[in-house]
Amino acid sequence: MTRPNILFLSIEDLNDWIAPLGGHPDTITPHLTRLARHSVVFERAYAAAPACSPSRAATLYGRNPWETGIYGNAHRPNHAFPRGRGLSLVGGLQSAGYKTFGAGKVFHVLKGQFDHDEWTEYHGQEPDSFAPISRSQKSGALGSNSDFGPAPDDTPQYDELNTEWITRRMTGGAEGQFWALGLYRPHLPFIVPKRFFDQLPAVVADPPGLGANGFAPDNAAPLAGLPRPAMSFVRQNAGLGKALHAQGEYKAFLKAYLASISYADALLGRVLDRMDEQGLWGNTIVVLWSDHGWQLGEKLAFRKFTLWERALRVPLFIGGPGIAPGRAGDPVSLTDIAPTLFSLAGLPAPGRFTGQDMAPLLRGEAQALRGHALSVWGHDLMSDRPKLAFSARSRDFRFIRYWTGHEELYDHRADPFEHANLLQAPDDGALAAVVRAHRAMLPVAPCPPVNTAPPRHRWQAARKMSPAQSTTTSSGGKPLKPTDE
Repeated sequence: MTRPNILFLSIEDLNDWIAPLGGHPDTITPHLTRLARHSVVFERAYAAAPACSPSRAATLYGRNPWETGIYGNAHRPNHAFPRGRGLSLVGGLQSAGYKTFGAGKVFHVLKGQFDHDEWTEYHGQEPDSFAPISRSQKSGALGSNSDFGPAPDDTPQYDELNTEWITRRMTGGAEGQFWALGLYRPHLPFIVPKRFFDQLPAVVADPPGLGANGFAPDNAAPLAGLPRPAMSFVRQNAGLGKALHAQGEYKAFLKAYLASISYADALLGRVLDRMDEQGLWGNTIVVLWSDHGWQLGEKLAFRKFTLWERALRVPLFIGGPGIAPGRAGDPVSLTDIAPTLFSLAGLPAPGRFTGQDMAPLLRGEAQALRGHALSVWGHDLMSDRPKLAFSARSRDFRFIRYWTGHEELYDHRADPFEHANLLQAPDDGALAAVVRAHRAMLPVAPCPPVNTAPPRHRWQAARKMSPAQSTTTSSGGKPLKPTDE
């Protein structure tokens, strides 16, 4: 049987500012728009965690962080999954006969912390090195990886080398090949060739949903009504915003993020050109995703590391033979990618995957999806008693429940940027059914972090749980009593 090729495209830290998702008014993403015309665009796709390692592990192993114990960036896939068993999406496809080629940042970590034997060939990601550019960086207020600004147009970067490497392996007549490209930009540092800055307005627009007061780190109005643990997430990365404000570089930072998006888009264009040149569209499944979003001052939040919309909403496009381009509006999770790709390739999805198979929907069949997407974040993730918060995103609402028992609820029909927490005032009963329904979506007994659990592999134990046990809660709909941290 002829197997389709699979082109697996990851773009690091790419939020929903791209044109196919409504975007920032100054975003330039013609090639993302071009790919969207070949794909089903999932309008409400969400990361399982707002951090690189747990999100990528959830995506590539098809299991949620609370099922594996991979909650933070210090947790590695090999902490939870034994090597040599082909347990990831990549390894499973290789075991089924696929040749697997990877370049750049696909898994979160570098060599030695995931199973390189799952790759037929792999071309790794190395950090680019730049001299300080921004005033904020030169002042010493930013970490070494947080600089931003234009580089000379002839500056080589690993994203370009990795794009060239993977496209050379995409050849006409190929079948049963898995090509993965992980682009690092728009991850910090936001340093890309100058031409991508030059094509943007001199002063770019504020982020959609920033709010009427604009960005000022001493203005606490955007945090009104937020529970204490939510504010702790914001404070954790407040230094970046304060440094930008002190140096008058907030808008320059926005522009650098937009330029980095355009740079990644241009590299995507090279991949799509190769698809055209080699005649690969007829037998290649294409999936494009990002590991999480990115915040740039909305509700005073920077980076990812919250459970709000801009930190969790991601691009997800899937196209290929038998898939009619279009749009899908139900919430989905990145954990749904792995079982869906197996199904589209004509392979049985391994039982260890707990995401949903969306192949029937993609083929144009009637399919009732799960109807919500879950995410997790917290504090003390390396301890044996982590403080975990969970988010449930349904079509109309986002519900967040913190380890303290505090909760947030946002109605996206009226408040798409999540400015008005409906639970900040005493509940008059009108929202009780909505809150109960969303509490019932949350996990029952999240497993401990991988570094603190007994020495066994979590996927083996978790697979013995029923689907209901692994994805729902039996809290009885009763809120915990809020406590101070």
